[in-house]
Amino acid sequence: MTLIDLGDLTEPTDHPPRRRRIAAGSRRFGAALLAVVVLVSMAGAAPPTRRVYATVPVPLGANLLLTADQIFAVIPGTEVTDGHPELLAFPYPEKATGTPPTLAPSWRTRLSLGHRVFRVQPVADDGVLVSMSAEETETSQSVLLDARTGQERWREPGVAMFDDPRRALLRTHRESTPNTLRMIELPSARELWSIPLSASSVDYRLRDGVVDAIVVSTLDGGVEVRDPETGKVRHRLTPPADDPAGYQSAWVVGDLVAVVRNSNTVAAYTVDGLTPLWQTTVPTVYHVTACAALLCAFPASGGVQVLDPATGASRWDNRDVADLLLVGDRRALVLSGWAEGTMELATFDMTTGAVLVDHGSWEQVHRYEYAPHLLAVRPARDVGLVLARLQPDEDRARPIDVLAGARGECQARYDLVVCRRQDGDFGAWRVPG
Repeated sequence: MTLIDLGDLTEPTDHPPRRRRIAAGSRRFGAALLAVVVLVSMAGAAPPTRRVYATVPVPLGANLLLTADQIFAVIPGTEVTDGHPELLAFPYPEKATGTPPTLAPSWRTRLSLGHRVFRVQPVADDGVLVSMSAEETETSQSVLLDARTGQERWREPGVAMFDDPRRALLRTHRESTPNTLRMIELPSARELWSIPLSASSVDYRLRDGVVDAIVVSTLDGGVEVRDPETGKVRHRLTPPADDPAGYQSAWVVGDLVAVVRNSNTVAAYTVDGLTPLWQTTVPTVYHVTACAALLCAFPASGGVQVLDPATGASRWDNRDVADLLLVGDRRALVLSGWAEGTMELATFDMTTGAVLVDHGSWEQVHRYEYAPHLLAVRPARDVGLVLARLQPDEDRARPIDVLAGARGECQARYDLVVCRRQDGDFGAWRVPG
């Protein structure tokens, strides 16, 4: 399963709060030096290799989304489209040329008025599943398009939480009316099952790329594990007697269900049977996820607390961590905070939480799914952006390219990286191996 996500519907979109900078020297000289090193190494090739590079012409306010072989652009509505946003499909740049060509869209189609697209997913039989929502009307919908032509095949209420070659799980998000959770067949949108949804969170477990359990945290404080084939309840955890109406959410972490109650208690259960394992206190926690072989709980006030998945015991916590970007068995790449409008990256020891390497100011290149490395960029004055690859087990960011004319808003998938150019369009570069 692959995922293209422009943001969770329930998460805040504000930048993380400013945090204490990890001490470091001047980074401006380092950025310029990186650019020189990369440019010299590229220029030293004989004969010079022509770049696989192209321009994607889109207006300001447009968003790009990448799949395996197409670049999708969501264009804001205009007077020409009666305010309707549009979805444009561009091909990948394939040929190395001296002058970067301007890509032309393969097709374009209008989208629903007032809706925001946050997920585009290629599916079987040359399909593209587009999920969107409109906050003002509390409506959401998923549309299956033909990837070759943009022609609509079906349209259903709800956003797609996951899909596999056979089916998709759709969830509606409304505050004023009842919600539903539905499983449908992908080719036809035929409904396989549907249940009324009174839930604060819905998560699922993957096995061999297929969803084999759906975990629902109900508003009354209960937890349910449902069968994805039938929608029926396999296991149910009743609300706690001491606080049955307290707010909670449930997160699937491997074979565990981590239940967060009242934002200060994390309780672990097995997915199969909901057998209780342990319980611990983590102040103001809002999310729990896997960190390699450990668990990471993220307090709403910032920072991270690392837990032992077998006992719930705290290994270490650090309030200066804004996010864990890539976690290895022993080390992690960490966003340590914001300073002067840039992000500070560091490598942490996952055993102790100690800072091992300060990488300085970088802008993370947005990723769509797990990769064993992280791409990041930093400005090179009068040139563009230096593109570097970082890994948890390496002490240095390794520069791999210079993206001439680029200024930010970068994302990457497979072997393509796209960034907003200084002229307002996007550039698309094939990433060097």
